[in-house]
Amino acid sequence: MRRLAALLVPLTLALLTGCAATVQRPAGDNAATLQVPAAASKRVALLVKPAPSLAKSTDWELFRTEWRTAVSSAASGAGKQFDYFEAQPAATATPGTLVVVTVKDYRYLSPGARYGFGVMTGNAYIDAEASFFELPSQRELGTRKYATSSSAWEGIFSAMTDKQIQAIAAEMIKEIDRR
Repeated sequence: MRRLAALLVPLTLALLTGCAATVQRPAGDNAATLQVPAAASKRVALLVKPAPSLAKSTDWELFRTEWRTAVSSAASGAGKQFDYFEAQPAATATPGTLVVVTVKDYRYLSPGARYGFGVMTGNAYIDAEASFFELPSQRELGTRKYATSSSAWEGIFSAMTDKQIQAIAAEMIKEIDRR
């Protein structure tokens, strides 16, 4: 009985963790390194906006919450302070880097849906563009495009929306830290 449990526990954990998401960057996206001043790299502020056609999506608020959680976690993990804005900030006196994410298209897929319905749930994907601004001046530092997708045929191993956003958040923090 113990042997069976010793085999089932790792297998169960492996099935529940899923695969990591891969972030695709458009071909030819040879953007220069962002020139983020040291003072501005210590704080990350986030604003997530939908493309006009997505503003009324039923899962938009849940999707936006996933962004807030993922970027907060990535910033914290990198030793940075984090702020979240509901709208473009008018002015701020604190140095930081504002990341304005414009989501062009997405399909939200929760882990529960994938685990419950498997391949029948289809694919999760994100197509987004992030513009980086130095605060408090709001000087634009650059823009990056990010895309992720999953394959329903990977079943419960497929990276769902939360993992895809976490992967994009990690890439955005790397962009801020490159000098």
